[in-house]
Amino acid sequence: MRGEELLATLHAEARAGRPVAAVMRHAARHPIADPQRPEIAELTTDGCAAAEAFGAQLGSFSRVRLFHSPVKRCQQTAECIARGVQVAGGSVELVGAHPALGIDYIRDLAEAGRLTVQHGEHFVRLWFEGRVPPAVIDPIPALAALKLDFVRAQLAAAAPGSLDLHVSHDWNIIILREHLVGVRHEDAGWLTFLDGVTFRAGERGLRAVYREHAREV
Repeated sequence: MRGEELLATLHAEARAGRPVAAVMRHAARHPIADPQRPEIAELTTDGCAAAEAFGAQLGSFSRVRLFHSPVKRCQQTAECIARGVQVAGGSVELVGAHPALGIDYIRDLAEAGRLTVQHGEHFVRLWFEGRVPPAVIDPIPALAALKLDFVRAQLAAAAPGSLDLHVSHDWNIIILREHLVGVRHEDAGWLTFLDGVTFRAGERGLRAVYREHAREV
């Protein structure tokens, strides 16, 4: 099953007794055949099964709330996770879609698709260094702040022992992983399905965690 590392982090952070959240990548999808239309790729059957198995490991949380990107594969992932939580006897709420978890910061899908094909994995570094025009894609600092504000606002209303899961896309988690936690894309590589960055409410703010790396944000 994918997501073992994220599950381990979620349960470890929950021991503090405070609400926990994660911004996580959707489950396995079909290949993206058209880089200019990445939103049309949906979950595979195996991806849905993995998401349900992931949810089945969350029954110890007092309540699980699921938010997702407006893109269909993220909704499908959230629905499959919710089924798993229910099977485990847990309490779950499928809250729905929110644009902060989506990809509308890609202003020119055609040009972004062309650049990703041209530069491959190096596109991420060009973007993070501000070398991709904002007419193509929004700058990283503003995006990281927007996503962090959304996570923080939801956690402020969460009960102790609860979990918020924000199902999103690999680029969004890469933003948080590097900009907030300090883990460079070149060091960690592409995000696997059902992996993500964990957040826990603390006395002075939020603790952001990816693997063995953690920072107060």
